[in-house]
Amino acid sequence: MSDLVLVEQQGAVLEIQINRPDKMNALTDAMYADLVAAFKKAEQSKEINVVYLRSSGPHFSAGNDLADFLETEFNLESNVVQFLLTLAQMTKPVVAAVNGAAVGIGLTMLLHCDIVFASADVKLSVPFIKLGLTPEGGSSQLLAARCGDLKANEWLLTGRNILANEAENTGLVNQVFENVDTLWDEAGALAQKMSKSSQDVLVASKLLLKGEQVSDVVQLIKKEATIFGQRLQSQEAKAAFDAFLNR
Repeated sequence: MSDLVLVEQQGAVLEIQINRPDKMNALTDAMYADLVAAFKKAEQSKEINVVYLRSSGPHFSAGNDLADFLETEFNLESNVVQFLLTLAQMTKPVVAAVNGAAVGIGLTMLLHCDIVFASADVKLSVPFIKLGLTPEGGSSQLLAARCGDLKANEWLLTGRNILANEAENTGLVNQVFENVDTLWDEAGALAQKMSKSSQDVLVASKLLLKGEQVSDVVQLIKKEATIFGQRLQSQEAKAAFDAFLNR
């Protein structure tokens, strides 16, 4: 585990912290591998009841580190896809705290978390279309399931920013807090409170809440990843990446 993903057990809570603030917590292939290992540790541990996911610094995540992403072979076995699949199949509750920018997978990963708190400065977006790409992480269906078809269509087909009030009003996040310190305190406190329940009850309850959709979501993530991979090879996407990297 590198120092770009910090993992700390606090009682029956495993806190996983994305820790690359100097790069707006943009995620590299190695960081995805660390995140997979951290979530699997939580899933397999008899001592962990709840996962608390947060970041360090002023931003949750700018999404993929594009330079690193373009140098890494993308397929269903890629660490980024395995991260999404691991998160989607977690049987233990995941509480997330999101602040500042949450872009691309920085947003789509939240669709697999059970409770999401945000700060008032949050700015979420799924700008795949601006890069010549298609939705990933189950967002083509999960975003509509959570926030409604029309909002999901608007966000995914324009890639525009979603600010705190809209995120809260549409159900993309549970609650908004005025500043990031309060956000982290409240999200951490909630995770601790939830962790006092028995692991069996938490797992059984989450299974009832998720129902049979987990297997469907897994297949959706794989389908999206296949199309996403095809789009990565398109001239449109290559031109968009070049423009972004050379801006």
